[in-house]
Amino acid sequence: MSNKVLCGIGCGVCLLLTVLIFVLVSVGTVEPIEYGIVYNSITKTVNTEHVYKGGWYFIGPIQSFFVFPSTLINIDFTEYKSADHPPIEVKDKIG
Repeated sequence: MSNKVLCGIGCGVCLLLTVLIFVLVSVGTVEPIEYGIVYNSITKTVNTEHVYKGGWYFIGPIQSFFVFPSTLINIDFTEYKSADHPPIEVKDKIG
């Protein structure tokens, strides 16, 4: 092989590795039991217009996900022994 062919192959491999690294750094993930919003690390802002469900997304190299849980937690306020908290005393118009 000539030097030009070897140089071309070497440049092609370097370009392919650069593109692969860029793509891998640009992908963000959100777990199935989470929601995520995109955080820009340069402007220090959060895009609240779009909320992402669990999955893999192409969001760019300077952005990441700010994630929070999507699970619902019930707190039990009853007189049962296994309740989380005692009942809450409230009043209405009548008293």
